[in-house]
Amino acid sequence: MERFQEKLLEKGHLTLFGEIDEENVQSLVERMLYLSTARRKPAPITLWINSTGGLLQPTFALIDLFGQLETTVATIGMGTVESAASLVLMAGAKGKRSIMQNCSLMVHEYSWSNSGSFTEMSSRMKEVQHTIRKQTEFMAERTGKSKSSLKQIVKHEETWLTPEECVKWGIVDRVL
Repeated sequence: MERFQEKLLEKGHLTLFGEIDEENVQSLVERMLYLSTARRKPAPITLWINSTGGLLQPTFALIDLFGQLETTVATIGMGTVESAASLVLMAGAKGKRSIMQNCSLMVHEYSWSNSGSFTEMSSRMKEVQHTIRKQTEFMAERTGKSKSSLKQIVKHEETWLTPEECVKWGIVDRVL
């Protein structure tokens, strides 16, 4: 199995499966940096995504890396792409964001658990508002839709989209 994974890496194929957390993102960042610097002319990277989402800060770290690489990152959604994983899917290079025909995609507004003292929650609320703005601005930039129109699909509750709706909303460029 290890040789198979090496072959995939040599061809620029990476996977984001499972929850987006610090460990998963660290592994992806290391492999992307390797692919971006290991060759004279870096080959494009294809990131296959099947994830229920996860933490937003590691998600934004991964998205920020996309813009710093000396190569393009194509993204392909498969299985299920939920929550923060939908942002990673959107972060692929324009024209190179795809979704499989049987993939389910879910978006929602950033959520957080509220525990602690009133002062702690008040301080945390400022960060939450900042993160919601950052999420909305990123989505508007990547989809070409206005922030106000995105509120139709990014709600407190989960919004599930078909692959065709993902194309319509500019989340991806095509259905495979």
